[in-house]
Amino acid sequence: MILAASDLARLAAVLDRPKAPTEVPPAWHWACLAKPVRRSDLGPDGHPRRDPSLPPRRMFAAADMTFAGPLLPGVETGLVETIAAVEEKAGASGPLTFVTVERAFSQAGAVRVHERQTIVYTAAPPAPRTPDAEPPSAEWSRETPTDPVLLFAFSAATSNSHRIHYDLPYTTQVEGYPGLVVHGPLIALLLLEAMPARPIARFSFRALKPAFVGETITAHGRLVDDGAELWASTGGATLMKAKATF
Repeated sequence: MILAASDLARLAAVLDRPKAPTEVPPAWHWACLAKPVRRSDLGPDGHPRRDPSLPPRRMFAAADMTFAGPLLPGVETGLVETIAAVEEKAGASGPLTFVTVERAFSQAGAVRVHERQTIVYTAAPPAPRTPDAEPPSAEWSRETPTDPVLLFAFSAATSNSHRIHYDLPYTTQVEGYPGLVVHGPLIALLLLEAMPARPIARFSFRALKPAFVGETITAHGRLVDDGAELWASTGGATLMKAKATF
């Protein structure tokens, strides 16, 4: 497949950049090479149908990605996706199923981006969000208000049809959230957008708590020995912790 420059242009608009980049920035591969899914192949939550033995609620829990070189638009690009592991664990509110997905993007015969995603499936209702202890001191921070248009545009840019991001009756009445859920990958990208420009060799994050439409997400960060420590918060709650390695 050809990596389309229009994919980068759409995501650049969502992230309010003045123009699209000429190379794929770290984690922007989420907007690239999306495979179309027929409507009849979608499940009740808007995602492609999956193994019915999996619990019904799906969450993007974590990712760890490495960047061996930049992906370029307009170039033939390979994408290999594999399920690396499926593991069941006992959680505080019930059983959890962790699915590890490996994704490798290659150009000119070399893997440029490798990502290891952790997706969690559960039948438990969402837990109430509580404030956290005082976070560390930040060297920079950036606030981003959220609204339904932002969530819809990001869903479109990343070909994400999960209904918790745009269908309020489904989100509240079926999945039990208090409002539309902000995408975990969007929060991760806000962390990267707020960070001072640096070449990044590795980026990893872990989602801790959900954010909901109408809330302002603050991306924080500080430099550490080999990179940057990043975290996102709203209303005194830490939503995500991340690390960028230079």
